[in-house]
Amino acid sequence: METQKFTAGEVLFSEGEHGTHAYILKAGNVKITKKIKDDTPRTLVTVGPGSIIGEMALVDDAPRAGSAVALEEGEAMVITQEEFQKRLAKSDPVVVLLLKIYTDRLRQQAENVAARMN
Repeated sequence: METQKFTAGEVLFSEGEHGTHAYILKAGNVKITKKIKDDTPRTLVTVGPGSIIGEMALVDDAPRAGSAVALEEGEAMVITQEEFQKRLAKSDPVVVLLLKIYTDRLRQQAENVAARMN
């Protein structure tokens, strides 16, 4: 996996776009936002080193559920959709199913949180 550095304020990915990669954070903090009423972005969570972000779009090939914005300088390992799918294909089918169910639930939860913020 390649490594990518990012700066404070940099948008790593945007809500609604097609996901082509995920990040495993090595350094720095990133906020995950979701647009609510009047397209105002609201922070759902802040994550730091050791976290993976952007993985849901690689699991279910749906548009990004939120945006990721760096809060400070940082660094992340980048996993491409192709590499992720190769690894997933080698996994136990039950694990793959559980991952898809988990992703569906996370998407539903993000929508519920955004609805409560309106």
